[in-house]
This record gives sequence, C-alpha cells and structure tokens, in this order.
Amino acid sequence: MHDRTRSAVVRQLRGMGCALYEVGVRHAERGMLNREWTETEIVHALDWLKRQNVGGCDVYVRPARSATSRLVLVDDLDPATLRTLQAGAFAAAVTVQTSPGNYQAWIKLDADTPADVRREVARRLAREFDADPNSADSAHFGRLAGFTNRKPHHVDPTGRSPYVLLVSYNGKPAAGAAELTEAAREALATEREQAQRMAAHVQQEARNLPAAGAALKNLAGWYRELWNGLKAHFGTDFDASRADWMAAVAMFRKGYEFAAVADAIATHSPGIHDRKGSGTADYVTRTAGKAEIWHELKAQGVGYVDVADNLLSLAKGRAASRA
Repeated sequence: MHDRTRSAVVRQLRGMGCALYEVGVRHAERGMLNREWTETEIVHALDWLKRQNVGGCDVYVRPARSATSRLVLVDDLDPATLRTLQAGAFAAAVTVQTSPGNYQAWIKLDADTPADVRREVARRLAREFDADPNSADSAHFGRLAGFTNRKPHHVDPTGRSPYVLLVSYNGKPAAGAAELTEAAREALATEREQAQRMAAHVQQEARNLPAAGAALKNLAGWYRELWNGLKAHFGTDFDASRADWMAAVAMFRKGYEFAAVADAIATHSPGIHDRKGSGTADYVTRTAGKAEIWHELKAQGVGYVDVADNLLSLAKGRAASRA
C-alpha cells in the first residue's frame, strides 16, 4: 500500500536538502524529545514516529544545529500572504500547511550562512510578511508533513486532528537570497557597533548601581539615570527594549535576584505600559528571565551567538518551574 506519510516526509526532506536534521517529538506533559538523524534514519524511524503521533505527540523538523545551514523558517502565514511570498523574490524551497488556513515556508539562502545572519534574515522576512516574530530565529522547528497536528484547538467536531500537508517542495534557493543575506550582514554590523557602545555606557553606569537589597528609591534613581543617559547618548538609535535588557544584565551581575530584577523593569522602565500594553507582564518575565540565563551561561564561558536563539525557551522553562 502507498504510505502517504513516508511520501510526504521524503519529499519535504529532499526539498529542504540538508545532510542532517533534528527531529523533535513533543509530548504535552514531558516536553520535546530531540533526535539528530539523516534522511535515511528518519525514514527508518517512521513507524516509531507514527506511534508517537497517534499517542498525542506533535512531530517537528529543522536543520541540525550541529551543521551549517542555508534554511530559514517563516511561520504562521495565511493563504494570501503565502501567495504573495511565492510570487516574489523570496519564494520558498518548501511550504507546509500546518493546519487549515495556516502555513510555514522554508526559505533557502544561496549558501550556508552563520546562525546570527540567519536569525536576522528570519526577522526581516517575518516583518515583511507579517509572520510570527516569535518563530524568527536561526533554528526554529517547523512541522514535519504527513503527521497530524495534535494541538487541541485544531480538533474537529468528529474528534479528528488535521494532517500537516506538504504543499510545495522545489528545493530551490530564493532569487533574492543574496541581497537579503547581505542586508542582514550589514544590519548586524551596525547592531553590534551600537550594542558595544551601549554596553560600554552601561558598564560605566553600573558602578553606581546600588548593592542588592538597597532601598528601592535608590534603584529607581539609578534606572532613571541609566535610561536617560542612554537615550541622550544614542538619540534616534536608542532601543528601549535593549536598554531594559542591559539594565537587567547589570543587575544580575551585581547580585540581584530574579524577582528584584523583574520588579525593577516593571516599576522603573519609563513608559513600559505604553510600549508593551497588555503584554507588559510577559515582556518583563521574558526580559529578566533571558538576562538571568545569559548571566549564568556567560559565567560558564559560553558565547552569546551560540545561545541567543535558546535564551527565550530556556527562560520560559525557568518561569514554568517557578510557577
């Protein structure tokens, strides 16, 4: 009998064109189980993957993080936006329908590209096509076609989950890949220069940071001075979210605990409720949580580029354990 799952998987993987993949099997309670496999190994594991899927697990795939890659995922596209993307300079190598009316596109660049450049490319594509910004990183999982989407809100009245469908799989690099990659490299160079200047300013101001446990009014004064100094120094290049992030990192370095850092951002970051609205609490938790994880990893000698894409998921895990 024709195995439609096997056919969809093989075609998607050949469209992606990687030598090595990472397959993720996510259980609702136990989280994600990752396996690094070749195309052949994935095909050999199909019966096991089917059993996991029938048992309620979702099945994902991405290029292996241990190898170089030229793929970027654009997530959460509606049919009209997907048509626009496919008709332009960033037509996808692979497109997948993850649920009725919702699509993912794997954009192939013209050459293997470092993780930080792929991350910037993903952000640019997400902005241009109004895609999910939370999926715009260098190593995001996409769904593997041929399995069902087990998210509860997709279950139909008969109790069935929709299949993830392979829509296209030409495997070709996007026509505008080279220009997009170059623009991303230039933006990163500018961003690094700005970040270095901001970091130097924060390091200087951190000398005046009250010791952990100091009176809140002293901390409020420090935060305000830091913020106003950065804003005056960088003018139109000032980035409020980066200022909060750097303040949080400085506080962890000074010995502050997570709760104090989160409270400082929520209480003292100027205009935070106007900037973040109903998402303020989530923003505060994410910013303080990522800064906490980064502070710990940096102390272990880990480089920022190596962990940047994982900080948010690690912070979310830490937040869940605190709940």
